[in-house]
Amino acid sequence: MNQLVVLPLEALGVGILLQVILSRVLSPKWKGWLAFLAGVTALIAILALLPTIIQGSTVDRTLFSWDQNISLQYHVDGLSLIFALMATGIGSAILLYCIQYIAHEPEGITRFYVLMLTFIAGLVNLVFSANLLLVYLSWEVIGLCSYFLVGFWYKETVAVNGARKVLVMTHIPGYGLLAGILLLYHQSGTFVWTDPSISAAFTTGIFVLMLVGAMAKSVMFPLHTWIPEAMNAPTPVSALLHSACYVKAGVYLIARMYSLAHWPHAWNIVVITLGCVTIFVGAIFALAQTDMKRLLAYSTISQLGYIITGLGLGTNLGIAAGLFYCLSHGLFKGTLFLCAGAVQHSTGTRDMRRLGGLAAKMPWTARIWLIATAAIVGVPLTNGFVAKWLLLDAALDANMTIVVIVAWVVSVITAIYMLKATVSVFYGEMPAWLKESHVHDAEPSMLGGMGILGFLCLLFGLAPQILFKGLVNPAVTALGFDWKITLTWFGLQTSSAGVQVTLGAAIALVALLFGALIFAMTRKSRVVANNVAVFTGGEPLTDNAGMRAVDFTVVAESNLAPVYKITDPDPIYFGLWNGIKKLANGFAVVMDPISEKFPIWASALLIVVVFVIVWFI
Repeated sequence: MNQLVVLPLEALGVGILLQVILSRVLSPKWKGWLAFLAGVTALIAILALLPTIIQGSTVDRTLFSWDQNISLQYHVDGLSLIFALMATGIGSAILLYCIQYIAHEPEGITRFYVLMLTFIAGLVNLVFSANLLLVYLSWEVIGLCSYFLVGFWYKETVAVNGARKVLVMTHIPGYGLLAGILLLYHQSGTFVWTDPSISAAFTTGIFVLMLVGAMAKSVMFPLHTWIPEAMNAPTPVSALLHSACYVKAGVYLIARMYSLAHWPHAWNIVVITLGCVTIFVGAIFALAQTDMKRLLAYSTISQLGYIITGLGLGTNLGIAAGLFYCLSHGLFKGTLFLCAGAVQHSTGTRDMRRLGGLAAKMPWTARIWLIATAAIVGVPLTNGFVAKWLLLDAALDANMTIVVIVAWVVSVITAIYMLKATVSVFYGEMPAWLKESHVHDAEPSMLGGMGILGFLCLLFGLAPQILFKGLVNPAVTALGFDWKITLTWFGLQTSSAGVQVTLGAAIALVALLFGALIFAMTRKSRVVANNVAVFTGGEPLTDNAGMRAVDFTVVAESNLAPVYKITDPDPIYFGLWNGIKKLANGFAVVMDPISEKFPIWASALLIVVVFVIVWFI
């Protein structure tokens, strides 16, 4: 069984190697099938570890030891398995989607698939690693992959600027993780986080350093503003970055810190506060978007806030809710991004102001979008409903009323901006320019990729106990919590303090179904003539009347302008960036003449300055 630990990485590594070797032989579509096969092979290898993990065991494998007996080893437990399955499972669905989506790119297809497979392998290696040096190495590998993938269309200025912002805003806070690791080694004498001495050496300062690194990766306020700029990447990259790999690395780190030390209550309060603020900020910025992918990007910020808040509660149910929400988010957000990519692929735009009525021409894409939208909003019978209900239940159980209020209010806001996107893109009157365009539904491989994820949103909404038994329960136990909560069909609890809340949910669901039945029974009796005019109160009604994406945006921007100004840290970041650039330019003006006329003395001065800095630090 220990040999299986490296098999997923070997499968992905072979896939990368074959992409390079056969780059001049394979067609673009065959390159896609090769990448998909590598992803599925890695997924199967990880699933082979599932029986051992369900039994409560762990899988350990030491690769080798090097300098001062520092061993490079893997340790796979329930938490590792959740994130590895997200990376390879959702990643494989996205790679299936890529086969047709990326096939017509004029250049860079081999580079694209190599980076995508490396991206997936980076997260798998991160969550499998017991050595913190390997963790940091993997952390930087996925950061570098995101930089290259966001800048895939490097000839476009917006793509280059977006990639640069991603790299700077996530790499610099990542030094917090590195500093925390080095401090842990200094105090404990080991890099292996499973060593008991790590727990004794883990201090509040180290917690804060690692949390800063996680905040940037998981787009937590105020280190979240890079993610909308990452939308200039190809849509499969956005889907992988948001749903499976990049943002989930920070979630993993926060969850894993429960394994490293016992959390004092102050740590929980800090994480809950950051989570709640992130929930709110992401949602209100999503309201103002007219670009489909930017709307989904801000939505990711908000949804990550839910996940982090659940983990911050620090209770059995809170941890379970956070992890289940993490899995659910990967499914419905991956689906939404792939649907947005299908729309852009077919129409050439993702500007919601220019779209409308696409459900008639893209029926399957519209259906899958509706399933994922229902899930992110929290409609019953979807995984999103179970995730939100568990989080609210956990917050009530922990007496965190403010979490309940924030989560409920933002759920309403989420419904508003997702309704805006759905109506603006798929319903209403189709614009004249689209009627003249050759709009068609997504190709079979693209529908297959997003259809698989959409189906799982429904499956795990109807039967969430599948995920709980196989993944969530072992993960909660691996983090040191005593898991005693049982979940059954539709997310109903059969134990814990949540029984009363679950009973209330069941009553509400029955009431909704009863109302739907009455509506269906009386629908035939309501006959409306087609020629009945719409009552407007005397105001003239234009042909294109109705609420469009731009109307929502104008309302949000005009009424929430002060909030947007307060919660946007970008002006501060750009001020610092421009200040550093001016300082560097001023330094260059002074030093360039000296270095040109007296290169030896300039070099000697530089050596002295570096020596003094290193000596005193």
